[in-house]
Amino acid sequence: ATHEKIERAPLFDHCPEDLWVGANEAHYLSNGKIGVLGHIAEFSADGDRHYYSMVFSIDLETGSSTLPEVIAKRSDFPSGETKRPDLQDVIFSGGLQRLEDGNARLFAGLSDAEAGFLDMKDPFLSFEK
Repeated sequence: ATHEKIERAPLFDHCPEDLWVGANEAHYLSNGKIGVLGHIAEFSADGDRHYYSMVFSIDLETGSSTLPEVIAKRSDFPSGETKRPDLQDVIFSGGLQRLEDGNARLFAGLSDAEAGFLDMKDPFLSFEK
């Protein structure tokens, strides 16, 4: 069953103890690898949260993965509302639309209060080489 496969899946050790990563969306890439859109997060000394959008890829044949690469941070979006002051620097990856022209549109939750999008070069192209 699916839940048994998930329980047996290996964990990737991508970051130091004070950071954490989470997957939000998977993309099947043209070379058979999996592109992962997710978030990487940390707390600052004053307790504020800092979340960034990131990507990495998984090679299904070898089980190896690349390190996470930050593709967007809150300051890349227009300023706006925040749910609480400690959430000002938070974006949560909501999805990535890959476009045929080599660009992409990242959809994200912003500061736990708004949603937005950011146009960028397709961050998965480098994993397809």
